[in-house]
Amino acid sequence: MTDTTDPRMSTGGEEEDKRCGKDISMETISGWVHSRMETFFGGVASKVVNYPFSTIGLTLIFTVGFLQGAWVYDEELSSDKQFAPQDSDAVTDGDWVVATFGNEARRGEVYFVSTENVLTTENLLFMNKYNTWVTTELYAMYGDQKVTWATQCDKQPTTGVCKGISSVLSLYDYNNTLINDQQIPVNSLTWRQKQPSGPDVTYYLSGVEYFPGTTNIRLATAARIVYNTRNEEREVTGEGLLDPESEKFEIALSEQTRDFWDTSASGMPLNLRVFPNTVGDVSKAKSEALRGDVMSLGIGYMLTVLYTCFVLHWKIKQPLLGLASVLSVGLSTGSSYGLCWLMGIKFNQVVQVLVLILLGIGVDDTFVIMDSWADESGIPNLKDRMVSALRHAGPAITVTSVTDLVAFLSGSSTSLPALRDFCFYAACGITFDFVYQCTFFVALAYLSSKRQETHRCCCCPVGGCCCCSGDNGDDAEVGGTKTLPPASEENGVLTRGLFTITRFLVGGLCGRLIVILISVFFITIGIWGSINVKMDFDNEWFVPSDADVQDTFDIRDEYFTRSDIPASVYFGRVEYHTLAVQLELNKSVELLQTNPWVVSGSINSWYVDFHGWVLENYPTEILNGGGVRDTSFYILLREFTGWDATRPGPAEFESHQNNIAWEGSNGTGVVKGASIDFLISGTASEEGQTSVDCMDSLRDSIAPLSPAFVWSDPFVFWSSYAVMMDEVTRNVSIAAACVFVLVSLLVANITIGFIVVIIIGCVDVCMLGFMDHFGVAVNSVSVICIVVAIGLAVDYSVHIGHAYLTVTALNNSYGTSYQQRAAFAVAKMGPAVLNGAFSTFLAILPLSMAKSYVFSVFFRMFTIIIFFGVWFGVFVLPVLLSIWGPAPFSVATEIPVEKNPLIPEDEREQEQPDPSNELRDMYVAPLPVATVGSLYPDMNPQPVSSFYQVNGYGQNQGLQHSGHLNPATQGRTFKVMQHNPGYLPPLSR
Repeated sequence: MTDTTDPRMSTGGEEEDKRCGKDISMETISGWVHSRMETFFGGVASKVVNYPFSTIGLTLIFTVGFLQGAWVYDEELSSDKQFAPQDSDAVTDGDWVVATFGNEARRGEVYFVSTENVLTTENLLFMNKYNTWVTTELYAMYGDQKVTWATQCDKQPTTGVCKGISSVLSLYDYNNTLINDQQIPVNSLTWRQKQPSGPDVTYYLSGVEYFPGTTNIRLATAARIVYNTRNEEREVTGEGLLDPESEKFEIALSEQTRDFWDTSASGMPLNLRVFPNTVGDVSKAKSEALRGDVMSLGIGYMLTVLYTCFVLHWKIKQPLLGLASVLSVGLSTGSSYGLCWLMGIKFNQVVQVLVLILLGIGVDDTFVIMDSWADESGIPNLKDRMVSALRHAGPAITVTSVTDLVAFLSGSSTSLPALRDFCFYAACGITFDFVYQCTFFVALAYLSSKRQETHRCCCCPVGGCCCCSGDNGDDAEVGGTKTLPPASEENGVLTRGLFTITRFLVGGLCGRLIVILISVFFITIGIWGSINVKMDFDNEWFVPSDADVQDTFDIRDEYFTRSDIPASVYFGRVEYHTLAVQLELNKSVELLQTNPWVVSGSINSWYVDFHGWVLENYPTEILNGGGVRDTSFYILLREFTGWDATRPGPAEFESHQNNIAWEGSNGTGVVKGASIDFLISGTASEEGQTSVDCMDSLRDSIAPLSPAFVWSDPFVFWSSYAVMMDEVTRNVSIAAACVFVLVSLLVANITIGFIVVIIIGCVDVCMLGFMDHFGVAVNSVSVICIVVAIGLAVDYSVHIGHAYLTVTALNNSYGTSYQQRAAFAVAKMGPAVLNGAFSTFLAILPLSMAKSYVFSVFFRMFTIIIFFGVWFGVFVLPVLLSIWGPAPFSVATEIPVEKNPLIPEDEREQEQPDPSNELRDMYVAPLPVATVGSLYPDMNPQPVSSFYQVNGYGQNQGLQHSGHLNPATQGRTFKVMQHNPGYLPPLSR
């Protein structure tokens, strides 16, 4: 075979020249960074293994200390404050509306659907019977308080009379006699005599048919009664901001309607069905779904524990370390939660899923550490072995942890509260997980290994509890010397499979072409899907699919398309008595009438009605310009709205009391705010971009009115759509830039940083594209997963990239240096990455049965992230590195024969040293100090501190310095780990 060398590799002489002041290459810098990191983690491990119980105790003390934050625990339960940007105009306007007018009434609806005609006498009488039950008999208990319609209905401010019911029954004054007579025609003219303003009668009906040649309605397939209950919100412990009395009343209405009124026992006509839809019922369904799905988190945790124990038993015969790993993750989760609570960061429902993310990341770190431990099986001293294991694993998990940390911190700058708080919790969790894995878990792993070495079978890894002496079958004894069991990874199914796959994908042109073509296919679909992905969000998505109220949603959408959305034009503290402002009030109606999103006939202007009333009753008070005389404006307005007790105004206009906010109580002082009500078409809420277009259109319509603005409660959520894509682009760009800088700095290699960013971009493009196929829209929940994807993609790719830099291949007989190093990286880190990915998938698998929207989205999104993260990180990245990759660290080691997948298996076995070689026996004792020159005459004499004979060290080199085989440099002290001249490659300067 011809021995060729990688032209990018520096020889010993070249390295010496650089250290003497000549050109210092990036490889030298990266080698220095890597060496310093290894030295640091070696020092950490040395402290931990020398003081394991102190390490465990300090970790527990710190965790308990941070958990004191539970005393100041606070949870954000309001969807408005979780998923909408709090600095938006919609939130600012909404706060002003609530401060000026109070909270809007809670709107509930009951749908009556007939297979024939809902307007028959029989059906109308039943509807009236139901309404009578709601208003006079229905009650619920809140503690010791009895709540009824009389206590919870939306009332007139002046009279205290309930005004919260609207339906076609208003035509009959809710009177059975008038219904039986059937003398009142159902048409708009008759309706306007009863309801001078607001929606037309057809708003309360569906499937309308008219008598031929008339405007009288003869048939309708569905009708609805609207019930508006009061909304006196206050903070309720464990439930958030709400009116608990109204909540209880609405729940009772919905439950009793389904249990009794929608059955034959109520006397319901055979052609009729009843479907309730109340705010309280929807809130209850959301809460129950979320509480039920929390159990899924526990199941996911248990599956991950079992899998971790299985893998660690398979690899190193220490299954109980799986419990130690998960315990470490649990402590880090508790510490991060406690710290965030101490900092005043509110908990929310999205943060609940963080436990699974931290579990996946933490277990992945465990696999990396224990893989390194398995690789160091030739070091007989447990302390030295653990130090060496963490020294090699530390840099890898540092790169992934720090990049994850920065990726989440970059997301914390978002204007979306749920994402911002989630990122803070995640950043703290990753920090604690990194620290605890390197200290607490390492201490437990060391104690467990001591237990294993002394042949004790224990029920916990901290070598003193529940232990018994005796052979546990895990240990072996050779020549009277106790040894730890060899790592089984080398013969593992996963490793052998990776060797075979890697040899095909990296070793030949065909495999690389297949990977590239499949990746191009995925990216093409991703780009196409990214163009078509929708931006949407609906509070009703939080209602589980099997909730009773889902049937109501189906009926509403079928018969009433979508509930039209109440909205208003608001005027602030202006001089309403002046002609200029009155003209603006009139103009607002004209502008609304021309807007396509406003439901025809739904505009309810207090000023139009007020002006008409003044013109009819006080015509002399109308000026030539059309306005009401300024000197009498407020006097007449008080009378019109019923605030003047000496001259009560028309009863039909009392509803306008809610449209006028007076400075003083009982209609005194000046007007500090006024509103003109209308309805927005329900189609505006069908899609995110449609909602933004509607909101912008209405704002543009009212823009000519300088003191006015349009506001509706859904605007709070719609405003998140307006910034959503900008938020996604900004967060992903900032996170990707930070990852590039950090990876480049931590591994001191710009090329690896650039390639990792390309991999992250591919994962994100595919994720966005496949979101549409998985039924996930871009919104405040899914954007959290998009940020998480960066962290997970970094985990899967950086481990491979880092391993690629740690080795060199001087013998190109089995492929180029690029190919051999890429294959080695997969063979070394692939099992840990795949185990980590699969454990994360197991953690989220129970969420596939989740009923709540948040958990359901997280399962679908994480499935996409894990699949594409593994594909691009474990398979695509090595292919790219095999074609175009950076030079290795200056302290890189030669690839061990047994870990080179490109060498055929039979040749790998032939290349292995003879097991009978006496210098490959078990550890005996240090041999006298010697020099390299005495062992290898072709080298200049160099001092050697000591050397050992070690079995199965797995390195075909004889010299080691700081964990890296690079014996060709003069002036250093070396430790001979294995001397077998027959298998030592030629060493030359």
